[in-house]
Amino acid sequence: MALALIAGSGNLPLQIIQSCVNKGKPLLVIGFEGQTTLEKNAYTEFSLGSIGKILEHLKANNIQEIVFAGGIRRPAWSELDLDWMGMKWFKTLGFKALKGDNDLLSGILDLLKQEGFNIIKPGDLLDNLTSTTGILTTASPSENDLADIERGLVILNSLSSADVGQAVIVQQGLVLGIEAIEGTAALIDRCSALKRSGDGVLVKIAKTGQSQDVDLPTIGPDTIRQIKAAGFVGIAFGAENTQIISCDETIRLANEYNLFIVGV
Repeated sequence: MALALIAGSGNLPLQIIQSCVNKGKPLLVIGFEGQTTLEKNAYTEFSLGSIGKILEHLKANNIQEIVFAGGIRRPAWSELDLDWMGMKWFKTLGFKALKGDNDLLSGILDLLKQEGFNIIKPGDLLDNLTSTTGILTTASPSENDLADIERGLVILNSLSSADVGQAVIVQQGLVLGIEAIEGTAALIDRCSALKRSGDGVLVKIAKTGQSQDVDLPTIGPDTIRQIKAAGFVGIAFGAENTQIISCDETIRLANEYNLFIVGV
């Protein structure tokens, strides 16, 4: 079946492109102004509000399957120059368009399915993108780290119903920061200035009801470098529903820096 990649920022879109090239699978790549970080000649660029043009492009190329990969910064609605189809979608989405990411994304996926597209997961195209419960690294969390992880899980699960936060940084029971719209990289940078001497853990899990097809929590080599630079000691991720970009490289770097990675 003809496949299209809706590409955002980060390394995941490039990995999907490389996987499709290696498998000889044709791939149409769509990106967005100010969002997609691939080389400009690697995709066709649209504005986020050009829903009608995007649908026409997909159908003209006989696309039947769509995969989403990479981060998309959610703009204010006032920033969007919606075309007629975008306005129609906005009206159909109704209150979902003004709520959290989970509701908005589920609404968009429903509309794409109504247009006849099948949404597939990045993990359907890439091996070892998610991992199971357990310690992936040579280093292991201490008893204090495990307590911080547990506190982080309680906090994220408490916030989940409000569709807020995929990540939190906890040190010695203190919450240094909770991820909001800024993303995990900015969270780590912000919390590095608040860190006390000692440990500190990043906990990152999917929210309750979060789509398993798009917008899963993601960690990778860049996350490991940031954790090391900030002086924290490890990462706990939600097993089975967190994407690990370049898994082997991520684990290798963590071992080099004596950081732990644990699936919970």
